[in-house]
Amino acid sequence: MTRREFMDELGSLLSELPDKERLDILADYTEHFLMGIQDGKSEHEIAETLGSPKVLARELLAGYRIHQAQSNASVGNMTRAIIATVSLGFFNLIFVLGPFMALIGVLIACYGVSVSLLVAPLGMLAQYGVPNLSHERLFLLFGSLASLGLGGMLVIGLIRLTKWLYRQFLRYLQFNVQMIRGK
Repeated sequence: MTRREFMDELGSLLSELPDKERLDILADYTEHFLMGIQDGKSEHEIAETLGSPKVLARELLAGYRIHQAQSNASVGNMTRAIIATVSLGFFNLIFVLGPFMALIGVLIACYGVSVSLLVAPLGMLAQYGVPNLSHERLFLLFGSLASLGLGGMLVIGLIRLTKWLYRQFLRYLQFNVQMIRGK
């Protein structure tokens, strides 16, 4: 593969990136070719050393998506980062998608518990009405208040936990991409 073929294929595979990012990457790989030619290597040898443009493009896109998810935290950016990382190989289907789905399942269950703790007092009030001073009704009233407080604290804790897990999972994705690259 010649330099021109390599650069054209890499450029077309990186078309999803903003122009500035794509042009910077292409300039770096052009520099690799120029330095290799100065060292007496042929364009074919340099292209073989750099690897497949498809694999390089997938790795570069995964790195870009992870960086994008770090700078602008959102569900969409995280999803794109995960999809880009999973596309690097079957290995990632197990070691990226599996832990991510497990974390999402646990978070959904925890949020479900917290919402039920917040909603339970409303059900008790709807069923028994405004409590009078009997011992059973006072127990229900204080139980409802405790449920409301516990649910509120759990929601606040879960929001913080979700943000922390977001950052940690992005670090895991970066580690995974570096492992694939062999660094």
